Amino acid sequence: MADFNKENVNAVARVMAESFMEDPMNRAVLDGLEKAGELMQVHSRIHTRHAVRTGMLQLLDGNPAAFIIGLDSRDARRLDDWKLILRIYLSSLRVLGFRDIRRLLSNSRKTGSVLSFSWEKEFIKGRYYRIKIVAVDKSMRGQGAFRRMMTPLITFSDTEQVPIIIETHNEDNVGLYQKFGFELVKTITSPRTEIRQYCMIRKPAKPTKNLA
Repeated sequence: MADFNKENVNAVARVMAESFMEDPMNRAVLDGLEKAGELMQVHSRIHTRHAVRTGMLQLLDGNPAAFIIGLDSRDARRLDDWKLILRIYLSSLRVLGFRDIRRLLSNSRKTGSVLSFSWEKEFIKGRYYRIKIVAVDKSMRGQGAFRRMMTPLITFSDTEQVPIIIETHNEDNVGLYQKFGFELVKTITSPRTEIRQYCMIRKPAKPTKNLA
């Protein structure tokens, strides 16, 4: 917890907000909102604090400019998820005016048709590791930060024989994840929106047989 002082938490939230303002899903959800930027910042701080409390936040070499938020399925707690949803909901009411709330609800109804966090049940029956959020500040992109964050997760996956799952609404990310062994197993679409959810799994490498 020493890495997660107030300054680092605020820095992570800033990187998260800036990174995910570019995400197609977030752009669609926030479309037309007068306080879209402010709402994204507030939500990012809530997500960051929640990740710290639940032990999901992993910084790259202690640097808040690059991080992964993820969770082993055996450590998942439904109550934690509901607490996060409630905090997000209440913060939206505090930040937005009546017009923005109506627009947010309308946008969410459309995009919700391609938003699933249980798709993996179709493919995985046991334990898995879910990457919830991965972000790299613009100042660190192109320097191998993403690979350095993924390497220990891949080692964990192969050692523990646990698949890694991730979902993205940015088609540009699909090719990036495929370079790390992820397979696109499902694409969720809806006539209500142009947004798509790309569901990906990295299966662990088969264990090497000891011939000694």
